[in-house]
Amino acid sequence: MCHSVSKPSAIRRRPRYKGMLLTLTIVLLGTLMANARDELIEIEVDGMLRSAIVSRPDQLDAAARLPLVFAFHGSAWNGRLMQTTTQFAARIDQEHLIVVYPHGSGPTNILSWNAEYCCSFALERDIDDIRFVDRLLATLHERYPIDPDRVYATGFSNGGMLTYRLAIERPEVFAAVAIVSGAMYPSQTMSEVPVPLLLIHGTHDNIIPYEGGWGALRTLSGRTEPAVSTSEAADFWVRNNSCQASSAILTHERNARILTYSSCANDAEVVFITLLEGTHAWPTITSSSDTFLLTDEAADLFTGLFDASTGDALPWDVFESGIDATRAIWEFFQRH
Repeated sequence: MCHSVSKPSAIRRRPRYKGMLLTLTIVLLGTLMANARDELIEIEVDGMLRSAIVSRPDQLDAAARLPLVFAFHGSAWNGRLMQTTTQFAARIDQEHLIVVYPHGSGPTNILSWNAEYCCSFALERDIDDIRFVDRLLATLHERYPIDPDRVYATGFSNGGMLTYRLAIERPEVFAAVAIVSGAMYPSQTMSEVPVPLLLIHGTHDNIIPYEGGWGALRTLSGRTEPAVSTSEAADFWVRNNSCQASSAILTHERNARILTYSSCANDAEVVFITLLEGTHAWPTITSSSDTFLLTDEAADLFTGLFDASTGDALPWDVFESGIDATRAIWEFFQRH
């Protein structure tokens, strides 16, 4: 029986059986991106058919143990869109890793996750996505040569909220996590188990505001609790990981402000990246040279280039903005 991986299966109710009914279907889809191979896994959880795309190296060495990255999509997305957006595929054979793109739940391919406070279908139906991740991880361990000490999670928006929840409720499972444009809430409590965490958020995010509050969350969440600010979310993990505030180091890259807390319990660093003027999108590096050359700042810059007495170095970052979030996340994971 073959399945199309381009459109996730809709949730289908099945008769309930005692305990957890687990079925597995793996469909080989050939080489779709680079030399990576995509496979579709379907498992039945709580009477619902759930699925995920697994992208793995074309050649697997049974003796090797590979890192595994969970990549959770945002609300109204699906696993395929997360795969296309993040472009981890370019690294799968090069870095020899496995990436799984789970599909959330919903009546069509417009899916969401139950992150406890958000979002949409999954929250309204009280879907147990923690159980789904538990069962999916167990299945992946059965089918692939995964290193249990190198299991990671990243998520965007609603998927970032689920990643926060997993870091709190399953801290022993993940070697590190990374959240892009996710939200945390005042009622969430610390596990006090250190988890290395990377947080990326744009100051011009109008869906999940950088300064906290509602944004678009009121219509998505169905709850009456606004999100905390991104700085408060970062501070939550600084305290959870017992980081020394004095260890914070501030650096800059293009329009990114990077605050790193490295002196933390169990080396569970916290890295907080603020994208100045960043929006609700998966960050990439974009060129700004065409528009920059028409500005007064460009005239001042090039005037300075011909004045050797200034001694100023050429700030090449003026020609680009943003960061390569996928690269930053994978390099962060590699440290843990």
